[in-house]
Amino acid sequence: VSALIHAATMVTAGVYLVARTNVLFAMAPTSSAIVAGIGALTALFAATIGLKQYDIKKVLAYSTVSQLGYMFLGVGTGAYVSGVFHLATHAFFKALLFLGAGSVIHAMHHAYHATHSPEDAQDMRNMGGLRRFMPLTFALMVAATLAIGGIPPFSGFFSKDEILAAAFARGSDTPVYYLFYAMGLLAALLTAFYMARLIAMTFLGENRTGERERAHLHEAPWVMTGPLVVLGVLSVVGGVLNLPAFAGGSHLLEHWLEPVTAPAAAFVQVELPHGATELFLVGTAVLVGALGLYAGVRLTLGRRNLPAREAPADRGLGLVLNRKYYVDEIYDALIVRPTVWLSRVVLWRGVDQGVVDGAAVNGTVRLSQGLGWIGSRLQTGQVGVYVVLFLAGALWVLRAMSR
Repeated sequence: VSALIHAATMVTAGVYLVARTNVLFAMAPTSSAIVAGIGALTALFAATIGLKQYDIKKVLAYSTVSQLGYMFLGVGTGAYVSGVFHLATHAFFKALLFLGAGSVIHAMHHAYHATHSPEDAQDMRNMGGLRRFMPLTFALMVAATLAIGGIPPFSGFFSKDEILAAAFARGSDTPVYYLFYAMGLLAALLTAFYMARLIAMTFLGENRTGERERAHLHEAPWVMTGPLVVLGVLSVVGGVLNLPAFAGGSHLLEHWLEPVTAPAAAFVQVELPHGATELFLVGTAVLVGALGLYAGVRLTLGRRNLPAREAPADRGLGLVLNRKYYVDEIYDALIVRPTVWLSRVVLWRGVDQGVVDGAAVNGTVRLSQGLGWIGSRLQTGQVGVYVVLFLAGALWVLRAMSR
């Protein structure tokens, strides 16, 4: 589910929508700048959260949010093909990462289940050294990490480089895009760092699974590793979809999407840098990615890693990042709880129970009961009373007719 929905389909629907309606955004440059700004901020914001997550799937989840930011940065700059290109390459390497994480979780869960251990099978602090037990999964996840880290010739390098180059190019006429470029470049550094951290905590260093559990660790069966191999190949060669000229390509995806993106070209044209500027941007992106990967592995393995049950609690900025800037807590306090209170106290007790059930439904019932009681008091069963009432009514009618 994560590989299909989180990597390639549902969560990227908005990117496709913007790319498909490109002419509308091209006619509204302010709206496009807002889309690009939100994309750059999302890429950077989610990348910082991924730095201090310990659940292997949460790291990939916030990585997906960050990569979605890159896609929106691309379509927001007017580089609609670049945004769709990154959508495709992201589907390759992120699906591989999610399925690879599933392979790891499968092995960890099997080991803990065999020994009846209550430890969390998704916590990377309980892993380490899995390269010896799962060499194929390790190799494929390293390939995906190099792709998302922007290392050539892996697929993510070409698509991410196009987006950053487009943002830099737009800065010449709209300077705010230089800021978006810098934010995207910083997000690329953090992306490489937290992915290298994931690889180091999961596959490198000493194994922290446990003495008894270690005997039950094994590679996933071929039905699980088979799709990983296919995605691994796509993560390596996926860049040929829109290979740039400096790499000997002819922008196949750009030509294929030209009928869709051509209308927007009348309003905004993004000329990607060439020559020395292009090589400088490419070199900078590769250097940033390589630096992030190196720092992630070095810093993760350079300190003592303890199992989750023994690891000290996060403090300071680390705690803030681990708790996702307390966005969930703030949302719960400002939105969820007031909404629940409004629904329970005002709408349910006040309106539903008080007005609808109390006044409308029960009030009508009581009124009908009261009128029925009054009518029943007149039905005494004595003929004399009926005669008196009849005469009184007849006299009232005659008096009314005589006026």
